[in-house]
Amino acid sequence: MRAQYAPHAPRYVPALTGIRALAALLVLGMHTEQNVPCGLDSFLPFFARGYLGVDFFFVLSGFIITHVYLASLASAKLRAVQIFLWHRFIRLYPVHVTVLVGLAAVVSLASAAGFGFNNPQEWQWGDLIWQLTLLQAWGVTTTPRWNVPAWSISAEWFAYLLFPLLAPALTWVRDRAIALLVAVAALAATALLFTMADWTLNTWVGAPALTRVFGEFLCGAALCRAVDLTPEYARPSGDFLAAGAFLAFLLGASAGVADFALVAFLALTIFGAATSKRFVARVLGSRPFVWLGEISYSVYMVHFPVLIIIRRVWEQLGFAHWPAIGKMSAFIVTVTLVLALAAIVFYVVERPTRTRLRDRMGKFAPA
Repeated sequence: MRAQYAPHAPRYVPALTGIRALAALLVLGMHTEQNVPCGLDSFLPFFARGYLGVDFFFVLSGFIITHVYLASLASAKLRAVQIFLWHRFIRLYPVHVTVLVGLAAVVSLASAAGFGFNNPQEWQWGDLIWQLTLLQAWGVTTTPRWNVPAWSISAEWFAYLLFPLLAPALTWVRDRAIALLVAVAALAATALLFTMADWTLNTWVGAPALTRVFGEFLCGAALCRAVDLTPEYARPSGDFLAAGAFLAFLLGASAGVADFALVAFLALTIFGAATSKRFVARVLGSRPFVWLGEISYSVYMVHFPVLIIIRRVWEQLGFAHWPAIGKMSAFIVTVTLVLALAAIVFYVVERPTRTRLRDRMGKFAPA
């Protein structure tokens, strides 16, 4: 008789998909401003802290992975672990490899044409092995190289490998207050380690990267456990918590508040959105936000190659001497191109491969 891994199907929460859109926009806005500067930081200064969109993703990942897979991995059966890791692999890898192959082709063509990109040390062919094995953030190189944002999926893969060990431990947490305490402790311990070791969130490889993802992933996982331990009828609406926390993040990011304090606001945004029932649920669960959330992984993976290419195009066209309206137009065109390419990758690569290959390793047994 087949083992029973999942006692119930997890409830889909559209607002959490919408949050992925917010995280992607933070990263995309910051990197686009760095490559096609139009003065975005002057009137929306929080975009200068857009790198925290990655931390938003890490906490959200811990929350969603726990929401979807905790029951299946509660007893850490080997078959369930295999299915879980295959699910996460097929979620990450097809888009990662597609973008990496495209970037390698662009670099090859540019080299053949005698055109060189900046920082030639970032385009070493021997480093592709670390990209292909998802080890580039594990300290095997001094910088992520090639598609730089992919360091975070390497770090996430590390968290995924640990989750089958974490899940049984989370099931021992049977009290909502304890779960919340674990979430606070995880984030506080991560912040303390960064302070003691004098690390910054601009370090994307080695111990800082892996500590960062695990602490924030655990924070999100514990927040999910706290929600799950609260009966549906007893859950207060999290709309005001989510909206207030995200507003505090925007104001704090604009005012120079410390990074991990801002990450705490983002964690509260996720916690509130998960139980939102009114205006936050309607906004983040709306069709535009959900759609952008669905393609957010493709946005994240394709935006860096697009930016390094289109930046050269704008430079050749004399971007530095354009008026403010011209620079703003170039910024908008660039973002539009990123979203368009991301949508193509999503519909041609990401969704079809996930749909076709997801169950190749088997399915979790129903209750």
